[in-house]
Amino acid sequence: MPVTDTSVVQRPGMTPVQSGNPTQSASIQPAAAPAAPPPTVQTADTSNVPAHLKPVITTLTRLFNETSQALGGSRANPAKRREIEDNSKKMGSLFAKLNSGDISKNASDKLIQLCQSLDNNDFGTALQIQVLLTTNEWDECNFWLATLKRMIKTRQNVR
Repeated sequence: MPVTDTSVVQRPGMTPVQSGNPTQSASIQPAAAPAAPPPTVQTADTSNVPAHLKPVITTLTRLFNETSQALGGSRANPAKRREIEDNSKKMGSLFAKLNSGDISKNASDKLIQLCQSLDNNDFGTALQIQVLLTTNEWDECNFWLATLKRMIKTRQNVR
């Protein structure tokens, strides 16, 4: 029975390699498929959002568009462009939760009220409801709540 050399060979400036039996070499794993990009306002699937929550999508999309324009839209400086992109990702994640039904009745009811206030340009009430969501639903809503507040305040300052 022949003896196979399994010593590690170290060459200057190179990583160690094992010589000898080719069946001992590491198998090459296929690269994992890249993760899908996070949903955005523009790309989030909203096809399964319940009918009573569709107005939330409509209102928050409008709020996003209005605040994006207020921040400079396509001509925004890099910092404002990052804020617009962040707003889009955070709202997209909310839309995905609404689409999958992954939101409590309490939070969705408050969102409906908040959006009705926004539809009436009642930004003070919308911000009060946002505070209630922060106080009572933080664990569920923290990913997108600060963004929603920032967007309401930005929109409130547009005259």
